[in-house]
Amino acid sequence: MNLLKREPAVLVLLATAAAVAGVALLAGGDAVAAAAGALLVVGLWLLEKLTVRLGERGSFGHGLAVGLLGMVLRLAVAIGVLAAVGVLADKATFTAFVLGFVTGYTAYLFVRLWRPPAVSPSH
Repeated sequence: MNLLKREPAVLVLLATAAAVAGVALLAGGDAVAAAAGALLVVGLWLLEKLTVRLGERGSFGHGLAVGLLGMVLRLAVAIGVLAAVGVLADKATFTAFVLGFVTGYTAYLFVRLWRPPAVSPSH
């Protein structure tokens, strides 16, 4: 519960995943795939938090390298998971997954505008 107070982004992303699953269920789509697509964004958010924490340590060059590698890693994870679902799932499941991901990522972008990742004030 403490995490939800410190990081309201988690609550917004989880609520988005639940909402996407509910809409998919009402529309007769694959609710599990839609929720999984939105939950992929939670994984990307966790990678971002890890990158921020690792980038705080060390010099400016270290932080820059960690930040760039973190961006590449998040992009690779997103494209890799989307490609894997596209190859392994049927068309309806893939569509629900992508719509869930796009909805979750849109919510993530709004959360990032509202509350960017915290960097410790000592730097």
